[in-house]
Amino acid sequence: MKTPTELREALEAMHSFYRRATVAVPLNMPQMKGVFLGGCVCRGVGSSFRAQAHAHNDRKDEFFGWVCFRSIRRLGNIVLVECDDGTTEIQIVKPGKVLIHEWAHLLIPDEGHTDRWRAKMKELGQRIPKNCQKKTR
Repeated sequence: MKTPTELREALEAMHSFYRRATVAVPLNMPQMKGVFLGGCVCRGVGSSFRAQAHAHNDRKDEFFGWVCFRSIRRLGNIVLVECDDGTTEIQIVKPGKVLIHEWAHLLIPDEGHTDRWRAKMKELGQRIPKNCQKKTR
């Protein structure tokens, strides 16, 4: 088991990596303006939010089109490319379920888990997560 000091050092190393890394947006997702790792694009690396990821899909939001992830694991299958300037480019080979879920939000802006969003998820070949299914009485 790691000590609190070791855990803090590991967390800082992860945040340092996220600050140096950029994510190449998949070419088939032009609605996505950017992908932010390790927090929220509007609050910075290390900021926290409840979900695994979220999309800025409100057209009035200055960060409209951005998708934020708490962890690199939610992107899908990736390749890390070390750049000459010491940064790392993260290339998404196959988008993961969470990334596609958030992309669907960008395709149906200004809405949450609505019928239109669920239809878009089905169109993208995705299952609707249990917590996003239509509530029945």
